[in-house]
Amino acid sequence: MTHEIYKPYEDSQYNDGVVLEEYNGVYSLVSASQSDEGPIYKRWCFPQVKDKQPAEKAIPMKVKLGGPREAVKMLEYFLSQLTNEPVEDDIPF
Repeated sequence: MTHEIYKPYEDSQYNDGVVLEEYNGVYSLVSASQSDEGPIYKRWCFPQVKDKQPAEKAIPMKVKLGGPREAVKMLEYFLSQLTNEPVEDDIPF
């Protein structure tokens, strides 16, 4: 099952934002933008492979956060870095 939630940047003139995506139990943040007609388009890239050459196949430009517990811990860590508040280790699930 794939689940996606889109959040646009508040000050983007091009409707840029981020998609929180769940695929096979792994959560990721994906760079995306929303068209004026409504559909959301993920940004795709050609990652570097051997000798810094681009791969033949494009993939979504994303950062993997891990499974549900690991994704929450990862996001809480970065939130604590932004707010200068300690991270609580008690996750309710």
